[in-house]
Amino acid sequence: MGSVEFTSRFTSIENPFLLYDPISEEFFEKMDEANDRTILFHSVDHLPAEMPKEASNHFGEQLMPFVKAVAYSNPDLPFEDQVDLPPEIRNAIIVCHGELTPKYNYITSLRAIRE
Repeated sequence: MGSVEFTSRFTSIENPFLLYDPISEEFFEKMDEANDRTILFHSVDHLPAEMPKEASNHFGEQLMPFVKAVAYSNPDLPFEDQVDLPPEIRNAIIVCHGELTPKYNYITSLRAIRE
């Protein structure tokens, strides 16, 4: 099963919805033009690239403390000494200086089992 392609035009972010009557094969832009057969859909062609400003600002606000922490941390220190990193970042580090971090050492064991 796949998509049903009947869209002959795209909508905009400002007016993202269209109504389509599959019997008459007509498009309508207003809800008061709907009947019991119309299908409400939207076909914004660049929607995946859209991010509301509020969401973008929130994401940036949440990310910035982590960016600063990483920027001010000393990457030359051994992993065990990089204690100034937030736990969310420290727990996500898989490899440091070419070696698996302690939390991810099990990956080596899995590789040995498969070989």
